[in-house]
Amino acid sequence: MKNIRILFAVAPLIIWSCGGNESKQSEETIYFPLKDYIEVKSQDLDSTLVVKEITINGEKERMEKIMGTADWIKELELFTQADLNRPSLAKSYETKRSEEYLIHELKPGEKAKIQKIVVRYEDGIIKELSFHAKSENPFYKSETRGAIFNRSTTGNLDHYVLDSYQKVVFMKPNRMVIRASINN
Repeated sequence: MKNIRILFAVAPLIIWSCGGNESKQSEETIYFPLKDYIEVKSQDLDSTLVVKEITINGEKERMEKIMGTADWIKELELFTQADLNRPSLAKSYETKRSEEYLIHELKPGEKAKIQKIVVRYEDGIIKELSFHAKSENPFYKSETRGAIFNRSTTGNLDHYVLDSYQKVVFMKPNRMVIRASINN
């Protein structure tokens, strides 16, 4: 856990110090390294039990499974896909920081699927991480919200929630909610 805190404390300094073009560096926006965070969390979760409740259009299913690192990377893929660290998104988000929050929110007029990412800290440990994604065109609407909740004392993943809504023209909407808790 200490390594994760060091990674997130040092990562912006490493990224900032890399490269030789200072004017280019001052123009780049550095967002929370969500993909790296999920990869580290997935390694920490290797061989842990997950208890999931999946609700699809009102029908519930419960399952328990011990998952390895590769399973966790796939399981948390929607969080990885929400990573903003791409050159095409470099100036698309406004970042707000406080002692408790780091918020990346899509600027008005910008077009991107990810609307907002919120990282909440408690005593320097990531307590909660959430994202909101939205896509819409005349034929299709999709909205996904995800949140990871960590234990206050250790920062280890405790549970997560994914809520997804999809509507295609001339078809009934689909809604899927996954609630999962980690037993480690």
